[in-house]
Amino acid sequence: TADNEAGADDPGTPSEAAAAARPQEQWMHRSRKGGRNFVDRMRCTVAGGHGGNGCVSFLRDAFVAQGPANGGNGGTGGDVWFEVDENETSLSCVKQRLRARPGMNGRGKSMHGPRGGDLVVRVPKGTVVRQVPAAVDPGAAQVTGSASGTDSGDSRGFLDALEAQLDQDARARAQDKAALFVHYPRWEDRNDVRRVPLPAEFRAALHELRNPQPLSLDLTTHGQRTLVARGGLGGFGNPHFISAADRQPHYALRGLPGESRTLELELKTIADVGLVGMPNAGKSTLLGAVSNAHPKVAPYPFTTLNPYIGTVDFRDSFQMTVADIPGLIPGAHRNVGLGHSFLRHIERSRVLVYVVDLSRAAPWDDLSALQRELDLYSAGLSQRPSLVLANKADAGPVAQRNFAQWQATAGLPLVPVSAKFRKNILKATHSIRQVLDAL
Repeated sequence: TADNEAGADDPGTPSEAAAAARPQEQWMHRSRKGGRNFVDRMRCTVAGGHGGNGCVSFLRDAFVAQGPANGGNGGTGGDVWFEVDENETSLSCVKQRLRARPGMNGRGKSMHGPRGGDLVVRVPKGTVVRQVPAAVDPGAAQVTGSASGTDSGDSRGFLDALEAQLDQDARARAQDKAALFVHYPRWEDRNDVRRVPLPAEFRAALHELRNPQPLSLDLTTHGQRTLVARGGLGGFGNPHFISAADRQPHYALRGLPGESRTLELELKTIADVGLVGMPNAGKSTLLGAVSNAHPKVAPYPFTTLNPYIGTVDFRDSFQMTVADIPGLIPGAHRNVGLGHSFLRHIERSRVLVYVVDLSRAAPWDDLSALQRELDLYSAGLSQRPSLVLANKADAGPVAQRNFAQWQATAGLPLVPVSAKFRKNILKATHSIRQVLDAL
């Protein structure tokens, strides 16, 4: 241990020099790739902290021959919370394994163990949380063991919960009820815990652990905090088992494991306006022209791989958020192209703005294709309040003829714009605001 500590404190060792340079290399690698990857769907495992064990202790004093039991209770394990942070834009901030701090064991002189620290995980606004059903194990219900108290069902439930959540060494011991207790040194064979009733609070915690409620959350408000995994109850010290038959119990209860869940997180971007269009229709250019966002712009399809959200500020202090969704192609509802990966981000938009390339041969066919893909993905999605921004209206006589022909038969409000040269942008933003104000 001394050699290891000395090596760790020595900055000149090669291993330490490599470790010190590694974070900088990783940071530079992320910088070249444009930062952290965008993640809008993931699975993670959350677990509350394990409860601390109760203590078996007795008062020892010079003039007290056999002092009373004074073992402290174990501390409750920490909880896992999800808190909405509007500054987060991706689920990459959430780790795949989340575990709160465990509670500390009780000590002598009636000193209770401190509670484990909670784990607060910040998630983006618009995160949907669903619990993944646990796989059914046919042999899980065939756990053998002695009955505890007068109700053997709770005892089997406790053993099943330990079978599923304790470590490998504890699983081997969980079939014997004596393993549920902490024993005084050299009293394992002398303690008869088969008839010891479990405290009511402990039994209630066992019932909640054995029958967890399914979790389904929709986190849409900044600062919203929700409990996703409760910490395990701490074990009781030996004073809780004093009775007329046993004035000096030489055993205490172990702490319970915390709740453990496998969660599926899905991010659905929340924005007032969603830009929908074919690839290379000019959505990113339009977003950069009307808002404070700076998405990547390039003359090839699928330039936008992640949703971008910009804020449009008006002179009367009114603000609206606009989301740029990656381009859709025919068959997107079958996950063609980027497909389902980003269609989900359109679901929460209050207004849909179709960005159509006016220089194409039949731009109205593009609008029909977009509406069809939205309805095939989610019935009625295209019926939301919407308008059409005919982009590239300055692209020569073809765009002018298409606009004149389309305007005569258009069923939606049609606004010609040139996002590249920022022409008619003010009219476009005011038209979108009028649709929002009408809701």
